[in-house]
Amino acid sequence: MKRVTRREAIQGAATMAALPLLGMPSQSPAQSAALPAEVDVAVVGAGLAGLAAARLLQERGRSVAVVEARNRVGGRAYTDTARLGQPVDLGAAFLKSADVNPLAGEMRRREVALQSDDGDYWLFDRDRDGRLRDAATEDYDLLGLLYDRIDDALLDAKTLRADVTLASRTKLDVNGAARWADLARAMAGPLHIGIDYPQVSALDAPRLSGTGNDAWLPGGFGAWVTDYAAGLPVWLGKPVVRIDWANNGVTLATAEGQVRAEACIVTVPLGVLAAQDGILFQPALPAAQREALSRMSMGLINRIALLYEPGSFNAPANTQVLANGGGSRTFSFRLNVHNTPLVVATVGGEQARALETQGEAAMVAAARAQLKLIFGEAVDGRFLRGVASSWGQDPFSRGAVAAARPGFAVARRNAGRPLTSAAGRSRVLFAGEAFASADWAGFATGAWLSGRLAATEALRVLG
Repeated sequence: MKRVTRREAIQGAATMAALPLLGMPSQSPAQSAALPAEVDVAVVGAGLAGLAAARLLQERGRSVAVVEARNRVGGRAYTDTARLGQPVDLGAAFLKSADVNPLAGEMRRREVALQSDDGDYWLFDRDRDGRLRDAATEDYDLLGLLYDRIDDALLDAKTLRADVTLASRTKLDVNGAARWADLARAMAGPLHIGIDYPQVSALDAPRLSGTGNDAWLPGGFGAWVTDYAAGLPVWLGKPVVRIDWANNGVTLATAEGQVRAEACIVTVPLGVLAAQDGILFQPALPAAQREALSRMSMGLINRIALLYEPGSFNAPANTQVLANGGGSRTFSFRLNVHNTPLVVATVGGEQARALETQGEAAMVAAARAQLKLIFGEAVDGRFLRGVASSWGQDPFSRGAVAAARPGFAVARRNAGRPLTSAAGRSRVLFAGEAFASADWAGFATGAWLSGRLAATEALRVLG
C-alpha cells in the first residue's frame, strides 16, 4: 500500500466542511426554570455562534438568555458517544490551519490538548477492468496539480472580485491529468461545500488549502462545545416562532412564553432563516434582505460512521482515502479515526441528497460497498454497524453549509445585515457560519467569530 502524508500530497482535501448529524442527544447544560421575562440580550440558537455570543456578553456583565429549539447544545457540532460505543464527531470534526486559527487559540487558552492531523493520504485508481488499485506516484502529483489549479482559481477570483462559477475559471484537462478531473471537481464541490461543482461560486466558496497544520480534538469537537456551554443560561427544546422588533427592544415568542430584550442575536442556520415556515419576523425582513436570502442555499454534506472490528485497517490514525472513477458519486473516507476502529465517510451534493431519501441503512450500505471495492471481502466481513446523518431532512438545519449562488456573492453580506430601529439602533443581529468572514465562512471557527462580533455590536447598542 502506498502511503503518503497529507503534507506531501493534498492538504485539506475533502475534509473542509464542519458538519452536523441527527443523533441521540448529548448531555447539555440547560435551564429547567421558565424563560426569563426580560434580559439585556436574547440569543436564538445554542450552536457555537450563539454560545460564543452569550459567553462574551456574560463576561461583560450583561444578562443573556440563549433559547434553543433542539434538546441539546452545539447545533452542527455534535459528538455521538452512544450509538457506536466510541466517541465520533458527526458534526464539526477538526480545526483547519490550527497554527493561525483563532478558535484553536481559544481552545489552547482553555488548556485543550489538540492532536495534529498527520494521518496518511491514500489514493486509488481503476484499472482497465474497473477494479481499484493503488495509484501510482505520478497520479498523486496529477491530482495535486488539479487541486492546486482549483485553489489558485479561487484565490484569483477573490483578488479580481470575479463573481462567476468556479468551473468557468478552471481548466482541468492539462498535463495528462484529465482522468482525475472528476475527482478534483468532487473535492472542490460536493465534498467541500455540499454543492455540485457546476454551481460553485468562485468568489463565495472558501479556499481549499490552508497552512497544512490542521488539528483534531481527540475527545470530540462537539464534546468540547458542550463543555464550552457550561455555565451559560441556555433553555433547550424551545423553538422561537416569532421575533417582534417594531417597538423599543425585541420580544421573542415561543410556545412556552416570551422574552423581552434590548437586542437579539439570531444564529439559526440559513436553511431555517430563509424558510417560508421558519421564524416569523414582525415587521417582516426588509425586501433587500429577503432577496439576498433567496440568492443563497444550503449545501448538503452527510457523514456516515462505520464501526469495524479492531485491526481491520492497517493504516495510521486518520488516514484519508479517495478513489478515482466515482464521478459525482465520490466518497471521502477517514480510517481509524482517533486510533479507534471507526471509519467516517463523507458524501455531498446531489449524491448526498439522493442517498438520504433512501434512509440510514441505504447510506451505510453505500459507504460500506465502496470500502469493500477498495479493501476487499475480508475487510467487509469485519463490519459491525454504522450510523448516518440526514441534514437535508433535519427541520432545525435544512442542510449543512451555507453558500451563495454564482453571481450573487454579495448576498452573504446582505443577508446578514442587522435590523435597525427608526433611531438607527441595531435591534436584531445575525451570526453564524453563513455570515462569517470570507476566510472562515462555512467553518465552526467562522461561526465562533461571527457570534463574538455580533455580541460586540450588541454591547455597543446597550452602551
